[in-house]
Amino acid sequence: MNQLLNINYELIGTISTILGGGALGGFISRIVNRKEIRRIKKSEAIQSEAMAKREDASAASEMMGLLERTVAHMEKMNSYNETNSESLLKMVREKDSINNKLKKDLEFLQLQRTEDHRRITGLEKIVKRELEWRKDSDYHYCSVVDCEVRKPPFGTFKRDVKK
Repeated sequence: MNQLLNINYELIGTISTILGGGALGGFISRIVNRKEIRRIKKSEAIQSEAMAKREDASAASEMMGLLERTVAHMEKMNSYNETNSESLLKMVREKDSINNKLKKDLEFLQLQRTEDHRRITGLEKIVKRELEWRKDSDYHYCSVVDCEVRKPPFGTFKRDVKK
């Protein structure tokens, strides 16, 4: 049975020595260099923390830039809205002044219309009265200046003025 498994015990011993010596060397190296390993780990931790802080700072600066752009945009929109509201207010004021002017013009025209109607009515009465006087004067007209039959005598006729 020993012949089936040809084991080289020397080779196994050599391998175990190398492995054991390597492990022992690693252990000894670990003990001797523990302060340096601790410093390296601390340095790595500090570097990773600094990297994280840098990333946070860059993210914060990006957010500040975005916030500043948003504020600038909002200020621009507020300025635009103020300009629009001012122009709209100006247009409303102009419209109001035009409406007031048109109201005054309309009142003036209505007053003129009333005045014109009054004048026309007065002129119609005068024309009517003149026509009546002419009808009446046709009966009293005489072409002879020194006529004795003339009624009323020349220069004495007076009209009744009816208003």
